[in-house]
Amino acid sequence: MNAENFNYRLIIMASFVALLSAVAGVSLWKITQHRQQSSTGALIVLPEPRVIADFSLVDHNEHAFTLDSLRGRWSLIFFGFTHCPDVCPSTLYDLQMVHKSLRQGMGDEQPVHQVLFVSVDPERDTPEKLGQYVSHFDPDFIGVTGNQQQLAPLTRQLGIAYRIEPHEPGSMQYGVDHSVSILVTDPQGRLHGVFPAPHDASRMVQDLTATFE
Repeated sequence: MNAENFNYRLIIMASFVALLSAVAGVSLWKITQHRQQSSTGALIVLPEPRVIADFSLVDHNEHAFTLDSLRGRWSLIFFGFTHCPDVCPSTLYDLQMVHKSLRQGMGDEQPVHQVLFVSVDPERDTPEKLGQYVSHFDPDFIGVTGNQQQLAPLTRQLGIAYRIEPHEPGSMQYGVDHSVSILVTDPQGRLHGVFPAPHDASRMVQDLTATFE
């Protein structure tokens, strides 16, 4: 992937998120633009964890995925789609390196975190396709999706912006613009912080190691 094109796409997506967030009254963009004193090197920590209302989605094994699925462990959450040509594969590769580093020396011990890829393109991303996609990066990764009515309550409260290009019914050729931040939720299922793009896997590992302690 051409680095110049990738950085240009990040700028375009950031501008899109800023515009959509302003229209929708979403605060996540403001959070990523005004780092708090509690922020670490790459992770922007919210002044207070944000409570997340319950939601109803499905994982790539077609099991129910709700707010309870976020409780008990830290979660790293990225929203995207499997047909994404650059940003999603690059971000999931970063998350692959982060997950591998955090798991080093743990053996069979249950990790204190999970990595979630939430598709905002349910028309093309079936649970089966999601399972195949995330397994290319790491078998531990969990794919999650739902119809647009199910996705809306979660994306709105997390400040995730996305736009699906208009297309003919049944067409598989269309683009999706979406937020590029990685969200971090705590074991209580609350939004703890945000890793804005561009992502640096080594810095993310440092911040998460300190956060998990």
